Amino acid sequence: MISGVYHRGNRLLDALPTDERAAIVPALEVVQVSSGDVIQQPGEVIAWVGFPIDSALSVVVAMQNGQTCEVGTIGREGATGVEVAFGTPVLRTTVCQVAGTMARMPAAAFLDAIRRSAHLDGVVRATERARTFFIEQLSACNAVHSLSQRFARWMLTLSDCANRESYALTHEHASILLGVRRATITNAAGELQRLGALDYRRGHVKITDRPLLESAACSCYAETKAVFDEALHVWSGQAVSVLRHPR
Repeated sequence: MISGVYHRGNRLLDALPTDERAAIVPALEVVQVSSGDVIQQPGEVIAWVGFPIDSALSVVVAMQNGQTCEVGTIGREGATGVEVAFGTPVLRTTVCQVAGTMARMPAAAFLDAIRRSAHLDGVVRATERARTFFIEQLSACNAVHSLSQRFARWMLTLSDCANRESYALTHEHASILLGVRRATITNAAGELQRLGALDYRRGHVKITDRPLLESAACSCYAETKAVFDEALHVWSGQAVSVLRHPR
């Protein structure tokens, strides 16, 4: 459902110089997305590029036995569908995890904008590199850190993606995305709730003590956040030059 025109909220778009952002705003429309909505799936032609504002998306892998697991999270720090600029097809399913709004523009308009704007091209490339780092870090995190640490990291990441401290998320949905049993999620959530870091009941999460939750999370949260924060400053001319002409 279309809900209006874009003003601010997506960090990738907001990192652009004012004049360049203003030039692409007419091609953007803000839409409502609901939890469970399929944004992209393998085999589809990329028709839109989406820029989450206060929603969070999950990139998931579906195994042959029907089990699914999240391999990436996309929020207001980035965009979905940007692979159209690199000529790569959709390889994974992307679904809405936390309901909210998302700005989107037709793929053709995005390709035209990225050809015209070195800043947009640079920011997109930088955030995609950050996303690659995130995925690699996630692989190591899943192998060496406890579920409790990973769950705390995931709660913080969702909060950053959607830019809010509370959001709807059922234990069942969390267990599917993290690839663990629902009872395991219940135990991890209960531990963090007893610490006073969050309140999680009836499918709704509220972070009550962010510093405490950060202390309970593994170091992967701070490391991946820092990489995205740095990437979003790449709109400066010097940074774009480095991206386009790496040493």
